[in-house]
Amino acid sequence: MGFSVSATMAIFLAAFLILFSILYASVTDAFDKVTVSLDERYDDMSERSQTQISIIDVNYYRDTNDLEVLVQNTGSIALEISESNLLVSGLFMSSFITDIEGKTTDIWLPLEVLTITVNDPLIDFDSDVGLRNLVANDAQLSSPTSLSVGECAYVLDGNSIDVFTLTGTFSFTITDSAHMVAPSDIKVFGEYLYVLDEASHIDRFDTDGNWVDVFVSDATNASTPVSFAIDSDYIYMIDNFDHIDRFNISTGVFVDQLIANGGTMTSPIDITVGAYIFVLDNSSGSNHIDRYGLDGSEGAQIIGSGMLSSTTDISVSAGGLDERSLFITNNSDEILVAYENGTMRGTIDEGLSDSVWGVDATGKIFVSDSVNGLVIERLGTSVKVVVENGISDIIML
Repeated sequence: MGFSVSATMAIFLAAFLILFSILYASVTDAFDKVTVSLDERYDDMSERSQTQISIIDVNYYRDTNDLEVLVQNTGSIALEISESNLLVSGLFMSSFITDIEGKTTDIWLPLEVLTITVNDPLIDFDSDVGLRNLVANDAQLSSPTSLSVGECAYVLDGNSIDVFTLTGTFSFTITDSAHMVAPSDIKVFGEYLYVLDEASHIDRFDTDGNWVDVFVSDATNASTPVSFAIDSDYIYMIDNFDHIDRFNISTGVFVDQLIANGGTMTSPIDITVGAYIFVLDNSSGSNHIDRYGLDGSEGAQIIGSGMLSSTTDISVSAGGLDERSLFITNNSDEILVAYENGTMRGTIDEGLSDSVWGVDATGKIFVSDSVNGLVIERLGTSVKVVVENGISDIIML
């Protein structure tokens, strides 16, 4: 009997030791997992507390159809660029190019500025945005009229051209009394700034303001140039207030008379070109807008005089926009926005005086205002950057 009790106790002891070992291993494993989880959570919270980004600028370039987002790592730890995401108006951008100061890398150090470039971003104008005014800069402007925007904003101011960054910071002034005697219209396209001077010819300058040449000077086919527009193939010139001529964009040589006087065009004062040719026309003091195919055919009035008053300038948005829009200075104090078929989209008047003259749109809306100077309005497209740990920043284009 004594042997049986001893054996039983031994079995119980062995079973207890086995169960204890199993329980101890399970508790230890669970404790280790909890510890690791807490450590990971602490590390994540620590990294989140040290992670911060700031979108410092967003620009859209119509010549290349690129959206450019500049984001600075304002936190205290390095980030992995491959863990970053970009949303435009809530849409996930699956493909974009990144670089830091021209270098391709996946390590994004504190204070470094990351450039994110998206081709064909399909951004759009939002007519429901409330306060649009981004910046007004009148420090360098006295009588701003025509303006054109590329990688910088060029504003015709008297007989000189003031140049601003796309955020409204003044850069420099172009003055050239020999080649800008009486400038009346300007367009920047590609690597050149084109200036209509003395109602007789168009000069080319590089984008730094250095005179290059007299590009269009044709007394026979351009006797009295009024205004002009440019696309990748042609310069479209309103001539003598009664017709439109085309000139080769590579050579400046006359190609043809595209639209002769007649139809809905009577006294054209401004022109812009996108998927169509749009002419701002004034007939006996009444404004209207006509639309033509790029070959000059199918002319039709798309906006009548009932919507327009004291108009001076018209611009069409870039081809990369989801829906192209027309921007028209109207009544000296507002910008009308319409679809290409003439249907109204909205009105912009926030931050504008009663002396509005010119407008151009390339991701943001740039307005020359004789009181406020250069006014930059947001298009209404949201741009959001999300990096590691879910940290994000958002800005409106």
